[in-house]
Amino acid sequence: MGSMSSYIPSLDELVKAAQQTLPVLKAHATEAEDKRDLPQAVMAALKNAGLHKIYMPKRFGGYEMDWGAHFAVSREVAQACGSTGWIVSLVFSHIMWAARFPAEAQEEFFGAHSDPILGTGSAGGGMLTPTNGGFVLNGRWGFVSGINHAAGAMVIAKTEADKLFSHFVLLMPGQYTVENNWDAEGLRGTGSHHIKVTNQFVPAHRAAARDDLLGLNPPGSKLHSSYIYKVRPALYQKSWFAGPLLGTAIGALKEYCAQTKARVGQLFGEGIADQVPVQVRLGESMAELDTAALVFENYCRFLHDKGAAGEDIVGEDILRSRRMVTMAAQTCLSAVNRLSAMMGVTAQSGRNPVQRLFRDCRTVSTHIELNWDHSMAPSGKYLLGLKTGDPMVDAPADGPLKGAATRAILGTQI
Repeated sequence: MGSMSSYIPSLDELVKAAQQTLPVLKAHATEAEDKRDLPQAVMAALKNAGLHKIYMPKRFGGYEMDWGAHFAVSREVAQACGSTGWIVSLVFSHIMWAARFPAEAQEEFFGAHSDPILGTGSAGGGMLTPTNGGFVLNGRWGFVSGINHAAGAMVIAKTEADKLFSHFVLLMPGQYTVENNWDAEGLRGTGSHHIKVTNQFVPAHRAAARDDLLGLNPPGSKLHSSYIYKVRPALYQKSWFAGPLLGTAIGALKEYCAQTKARVGQLFGEGIADQVPVQVRLGESMAELDTAALVFENYCRFLHDKGAAGEDIVGEDILRSRRMVTMAAQTCLSAVNRLSAMMGVTAQSGRNPVQRLFRDCRTVSTHIELNWDHSMAPSGKYLLGLKTGDPMVDAPADGPLKGAATRAILGTQI
């Protein structure tokens, strides 16, 4: 950590370290888009700042910080580059999944690389065929962000007898092929490529049962003291979008202000900054970002308090999380959309940072977890006394959960 005053930094120290990476991130933002991956210089700056260790277990050299640290840090870096904010918030947080696997799998993964990050693939799927000592895996998965920088990948798969995926599989380098096919309008530098696996043997300890890994107190959590490896993760992972959303919008606002201070009208030469409608709309965007920040901060605090107290999620938590995060996402998008529109063609041509950050924010907002109807309809059903489809929401508040309602995958079905 270089200038850090302690081996395990405070959150304030880590935020300052993140802020010190911004000149590097800005200098390489266009290169990241062209490469469709983070440049090595960017990844080196992030690792030198220790940002990949936020949720890495102390046992393996990490910081094992309380929940919400990823939001505070990624909000800073996303102001310079939305793709980098996505990697810091989501991909660097994925290391917590490795800490939920059985001890033998953890020792193998962390022992093979001193500074690992983990790519994850849940879009697509694979087939597990039982064999002596484990399984043979075949499959293909999409949108595995940061995979070219990763020390391994975690993917979902099922056996022939299962309709829904039944296992999470931890793969080591050399056991999968990266297709390098990521090409999107926004988040272009995230390297969210497809990976493919063909006839790969996976030992039994690296194929964790779905309900074990998604439930409370998974096998690997016994190795660590923090609650972040013990909680039911369904709601926690929804907060991964917060930093990239808010950071890109704040970055766009800062870039807009810096450019607008020097802009003059093309016809009459008047100062754009002197126009009252411009001032009003800037105030509107700032108010929206203030609101989104309050929502995201409150949500991360809620998750920390819940986990630190050892409390499980309940049905109303699921509904509330969907409403809160999706509403705040749309608020960020509204703020940055207004800024981009006010700049006219200036923000749409070349590589204007406002354009790039707008595209990044918009692309984050299109994630299925942030789909408006998908997020809001269950609350409407609940208020009208209709079944939502998730037993954890539909079960009586004072009654026991039975049958499928005890499954760990609850909280992801609506």
